[in-house]
Amino acid sequence: MKLITTAIAALMIFSATSYAQPKEKNNWHQKMQSEMIAFITAELDLTPEEAQVFWPVYNQIEKAKTESQKSVRTAYKALEEALGNEKTTDEQLGKLLDDYLAAKQAHKASDKGEADKYRKVLPEQKVAKLYMAQEKFRRDHIRNFRGGHPGKMPGKPGRK
Repeated sequence: MKLITTAIAALMIFSATSYAQPKEKNNWHQKMQSEMIAFITAELDLTPEEAQVFWPVYNQIEKAKTESQKSVRTAYKALEEALGNEKTTDEQLGKLLDDYLAAKQAHKASDKGEADKYRKVLPEQKVAKLYMAQEKFRRDHIRNFRGGHPGKMPGKPGRK
């Protein structure tokens, strides 16, 4: 039953994210999303009923996070370009810096609202497990990127 739930969840995420991604990023992003879905499903031990209400909320939140991150990147890029232009005034830089900081603050502020949305569809224990699972997944992938060694980046000497 867990396999069916995971497969349904993966299909839901795949269909929600695949149309918005450029082709070259699509394979990596789809693979990462599928791995995350399977990991979260296993960690939360979602019932079919829970999965049915959880995944649409999760998809909505992830879409909002993606848009928020895009706003931060756009504001950062504008600030970076302005810093590289000698004709940019202090007033212009101040506005761009304020825009960047506001985008970052909005991105951070969304966390509380996300937890409240999850609490409407899952028991408190599973909401807590969700956040733990997301962090564990992130850390595991960073560790794998580093080649399995906590202090070593690929192609660089390790720290002692």
